[in-house]
Amino acid sequence: MSATSLNFSDTSVPFTSVPFTAGRHAGGRFTVDVPSVASAAALVRRIAAEPRLWQDRLRFGHGDERWYARLDVDPDHEVWLIGWLPGQGTGLHDHGEALGAFTVVRGVLTETSVTPATVTPAGGTTVGGGTAGGGIRPGTVVRPTRRHFAAGQVRGFGYEHVHDVANSGAVPAVSIHAYAPELTAMTRYAVVDRRLTVLSSDRAGVDW
Repeated sequence: MSATSLNFSDTSVPFTSVPFTAGRHAGGRFTVDVPSVASAAALVRRIAAEPRLWQDRLRFGHGDERWYARLDVDPDHEVWLIGWLPGQGTGLHDHGEALGAFTVVRGVLTETSVTPATVTPAGGTTVGGGTAGGGIRPGTVVRPTRRHFAAGQVRGFGYEHVHDVANSGAVPAVSIHAYAPELTAMTRYAVVDRRLTVLSSDRAGVDW
């Protein structure tokens, strides 16, 4: 998710009477028992399979601006519906303290993720480096990996995952994203001379 303005005018939609299997219900809302990539992936699959929950709200933005609607939010998770026109993308970003997953329900999305690399004396790279906790320290030499996700496919990711998601195709795309816990902070990045560089540090309620 990028740091561009999000559409918070849309009212949060409780998922009532939907038999989610990835967690439990509390007061008519879905909650994640133990935040995990598997539970986030199961959640987006389940919501994608229930288009009545989101298809009437779907819109598309203009130019570089993607359209967003937050479908549900709770301290332990939040869910977003995103419409992508061709050429629209997020730019490199992380998800703060959250893990998550997304599924494509229409079109194709391209994810470019970065992983730490260590410069060898010969000038090549080997996987490694970064911080002890698995994150990527700014200034670390990184290696990009590109993957394409078509309708029905799910991409899960752990804490401190850094990626760019874009619609590189010729037709609009639609995706559903879940984060656990709720997103509260994000950092945007660029890769300069193969090194991860911070562009901005953004917070919920201030920057989106």
